[in-house]
Amino acid sequence: MRARDQAGTVERGARSGSPCANMECMTVFIGLLSAFLILVPATKSDSEGKPKLKVKAPRSVFMKPTGMRSYAPVSIRIRAELEGTADDPEKYYCLAEEWEWGDETESLYEPDCDPYEEGADLKRIFSATHTFRYPGTYKIYLRLNRGKKTILAGQATVQLRGS
Repeated sequence: MRARDQAGTVERGARSGSPCANMECMTVFIGLLSAFLILVPATKSDSEGKPKLKVKAPRSVFMKPTGMRSYAPVSIRIRAELEGTADDPEKYYCLAEEWEWGDETESLYEPDCDPYEEGADLKRIFSATHTFRYPGTYKIYLRLNRGKKTILAGQATVQLRGS
């Protein structure tokens, strides 16, 4: 199952059994949260001359109860920043973002860029927002891809706690 969110990303695998599986569901957001993690190049070679990706994500969040065994959804914003310089800047130009949220959904953003020219600016800030509906521990993965090849990758763990 795929549903496109308002930011133009594709959500895959939404839980059809959840009361908020469709996009028209009313949700209550507790707030927008963020914190940190480091992503490293996906290859095992020496990282000198390769930028690093610093990612911000919350470590632990309390969910507000809305009834017996039910909680208000929490919207979490994750931000990643490309740090450093690259020996081969073209390799890091116009990368697709693949976010895996740990709740059986993914978001994919594929930019539409002009062909690379020497001196072109690299995108250095990557961000996404995702709504979690259930307490639990979620491993969130970010992969920056060119075609089917992962250029940079990393993960963060977010724990959502019921009171």
